Amino acid sequence: MKNVNQYKWFQLTMRQRLSPFPNVHSMESITKEMKTVIGRAYEVVLLLFEGNIMYGFFDEDDYGCEADFTFSKLKKNPKILAEMIKKITKFSQPFLSWLKRVSRQDLTKVKNQDLIKFHNDYIRDYKKIYSHYFVILTLERPLAKYLRDLLQEEVTDGQKAENYFNILITEPKSMVARQEERAGLKLAVKISKNKKWLALFKLSDQKIIKEIKKEEALYKLIRNHEKKFFWLTRDYEDPILTISDIIGRLKKHLQNNPIQKLANYEKENKDLIAKRKKIIKELKLSSKEQVLFIAMRDGLRLKELRKSIVSQSLYYYDSVLNEICRRAGLNLRQVRFLVGTNEVSSVLKRAENWDKILNERLKRSGYFTYHGKTKIIAGKEIDELFERLIRVEKDIKEIKGFSAATGKATGRVIVVMNPNECAKMKRGDIIVTAQVVPAFSPWIAMAGGLICDGGTGITSHPATLAREAKIPCVTGTRVATRVLRDGQQVEVDGYKGMVRILK
Repeated sequence: MKNVNQYKWFQLTMRQRLSPFPNVHSMESITKEMKTVIGRAYEVVLLLFEGNIMYGFFDEDDYGCEADFTFSKLKKNPKILAEMIKKITKFSQPFLSWLKRVSRQDLTKVKNQDLIKFHNDYIRDYKKIYSHYFVILTLERPLAKYLRDLLQEEVTDGQKAENYFNILITEPKSMVARQEERAGLKLAVKISKNKKWLALFKLSDQKIIKEIKKEEALYKLIRNHEKKFFWLTRDYEDPILTISDIIGRLKKHLQNNPIQKLANYEKENKDLIAKRKKIIKELKLSSKEQVLFIAMRDGLRLKELRKSIVSQSLYYYDSVLNEICRRAGLNLRQVRFLVGTNEVSSVLKRAENWDKILNERLKRSGYFTYHGKTKIIAGKEIDELFERLIRVEKDIKEIKGFSAATGKATGRVIVVMNPNECAKMKRGDIIVTAQVVPAFSPWIAMAGGLICDGGTGITSHPATLAREAKIPCVTGTRVATRVLRDGQQVEVDGYKGMVRILK
């Protein structure tokens, strides 16, 4: 194993509400299994954890070489990402079916060796999916730069070029939050046309579910919606959507003219396609240039597909993790800090003082992955890495990030790390966070702008959600959550990927 200090680390991402499982296995897959997918793999990756905050680091040279190699493959075959979508879709069906069967078992009657096998099989299949998915994360920055440069050669107005870029890469049908909202609006329209059903949504929260269950046809429609989208808010560790959540969403739809809103959605989609055609014609984009914009849209689809598979898989797999917790005398948070089947085997045998080991990892820990193998960093070494790599400069007036959604906005900062903290938000505020997921969607719709320390690029969740809400977004700021504070006034420049502190 190489020395962690010999690399030129740069921070690519930052996420909250995460743990080493399954993220360390993601990194193992892109430093080994990814080679069979694209012909080359990363050499090394470093993940640092402080509580449930994860910082992801890559070596500058390694990251650049992988990006250049994969981008050269894309230019020869612009359908690579569409091919990844087909492959992952094929892999995911038996994977999720298996997990459903496992989750329905009485795991208290399963032998330790079978639990260990479940864990090994989960990691194996998860790596297979992730090694195909990471192709877009490798490509998104060089591809975005190439496409932006292409537009800026034709359009002298930088802001206009950036607006064109956003129009040409946006793919509303791939956005899972929009899919759920559109399906919810369609259901709300059905409810609005049935007086008896509509009356139920005026009942108190205590009565509504009980009364809706009596209406079998209506309850079946709501249950079908739940089955299709329950995973939407799950991400890695967040709760799923429940029947109660869906009824709450339907109530809001019914209060806001769902027929008109659904019509607006359809019009927006048609307008987007028309604008896209107009830009292509105006700039006389060649077929070779057009397919690269299509490739970026394929990347967005791939990213949303990966989310749906991983979110569902982790929800089903909680049953196994909870059984490991029960047998080992540990809690779920601790078990998510185990790495690999060997550690799971050890905790089931209670071979070491795992309670103490895992509590130390929960405070601070590092995971240095080299060619598919991971070394865990703790103690003095992890403190030194944090001191060197997680550093915030004082007296910052501007924060540089990545342009993820166009526009400019000035507003009041609210720093939030979890969706439930957004209750303090007022319309037009600037959300500052580590990373956002679809659970943030209702709040992002009210925001004036979005700033994220994480977010790998143009296909990241903050980027897609901000474009959906039509607000400026800057991702990859690294330090915004530690520099900015509630009540400050900032300007978010989504054209230049810049945040300016005004006061």
